[in-house]
Amino acid sequence: MESTNEPLMTDNTETTINQETDQTHYDVIIAGAGISGLLVAHRYCLANPDGKVLILEKDSRAGGRLGTVSSDEAADIRGQGFNAITPRLYEFWNQAIKHDPEADDLPSLVSGKQTKTAVLMGNKFSEVDTKNLYSEKGARILGGMAAQRQWKDVQALFDAEDKFDHTFADAWKAPRKSPATMVLETYAQAAGITNIWEASPGAISERSSFHTSEPYTGDWTPALEALTTKFETSGQLTIKTKARIINADHDGDEWHIKTSAGQFFGSRLVIAQAPWTAAQWLAKKLWPTQLLTVVNKTKPVSLVTLSCPVISGDVASLAQMIYVPAEGVQASVSPREIVFQATIDYELSLQAPDVVKAVKRLKRAHKKLLAAAPEIKTGVERVALVPVGWAQTPTLLERKHLDRLDMNKIQDRHLAFCGDAYGQSLNGDDNLIESVISASEAINS
Repeated sequence: MESTNEPLMTDNTETTINQETDQTHYDVIIAGAGISGLLVAHRYCLANPDGKVLILEKDSRAGGRLGTVSSDEAADIRGQGFNAITPRLYEFWNQAIKHDPEADDLPSLVSGKQTKTAVLMGNKFSEVDTKNLYSEKGARILGGMAAQRQWKDVQALFDAEDKFDHTFADAWKAPRKSPATMVLETYAQAAGITNIWEASPGAISERSSFHTSEPYTGDWTPALEALTTKFETSGQLTIKTKARIINADHDGDEWHIKTSAGQFFGSRLVIAQAPWTAAQWLAKKLWPTQLLTVVNKTKPVSLVTLSCPVISGDVASLAQMIYVPAEGVQASVSPREIVFQATIDYELSLQAPDVVKAVKRLKRAHKKLLAAAPEIKTGVERVALVPVGWAQTPTLLERKHLDRLDMNKIQDRHLAFCGDAYGQSLNGDDNLIESVISASEAINS
């Protein structure tokens, strides 16, 4: 097993400004080429055949967390982890590309699902159906019979009418180190909940639905291209990569966007970035008050990932998701690569020592998985930091700010927002869909 000495892949890109100005006036400028930005662009181009859309992306490729990264070797193409989407977003995406009768449908491009989950303890894998992860069966494979018997108490909190009204700490009457809660703490890490005790039972239950829905995963590159290629070819859509936004000014009815790749002008701006990212370049006076409160009063959860290309061995024999509880790490397995993921609080991701500790846990988990499946050989490791891995906080104290958020009142013809951070649901894909719809309606009004 080799390890690279390259630094963490953060959002840092070249910031030297090209003084040349793009004289094209765009009808819509979209900040961010993740799936939400691409879906808004797709919907606008369909509704406005003569319109011109520009997408500005700080990274070297489109796709956001679903995109791939290429190393110096052309054949070494890898994801950054956390590239699964729920069946609801999958169907929403499929309906979008089906508007083009010449395009392939999504099932023909990506069809893999996380139907099996395993727990690695020692050198032994114990499997469960993903849909049963937060159930008595899921509790048993990690916590044994004691956790299975106690799980009915956890489920009762999940099903209670007041499950969103109090913290799990206030509702749970048994000891904190009881078998069932130790299982829940392990599984919740993969759902972006670093502290179950400060979250409500309802938040934990709603967030867990992301994984138990059996999300789709795979190489999303062809599906991303299906959203954009037609409009790029016709000249309706331009995607400008390595264009980090430095600031944005709104002068009357026009936006002036200054980036590391030059200056751009447009009538409407859609922010398809997490608000904590956009707050670095969009002046406070331009933010809707509700959203600015979210930025100032809540925080996301970060991910540290380690991806390893599969060189040889039958990974089909492994579950698509593997927990390594001794390290607090999960591994997403695909035929092309294995991606290990550690969840940490956003504040900790800003501190190098805590990120280094997370990387060490990832490397130990990698070593343990290879020891348990010696027939599998992997290549050079790549580490990535995803500052906003899970946007919506499950912490009860912070939820009051999100509960007041009404995206239909925030969206405006000249400034709209989309992505998994914009909405009240703890399932980010639901927020993404609803915000894409409302942002599209706003800029088309």
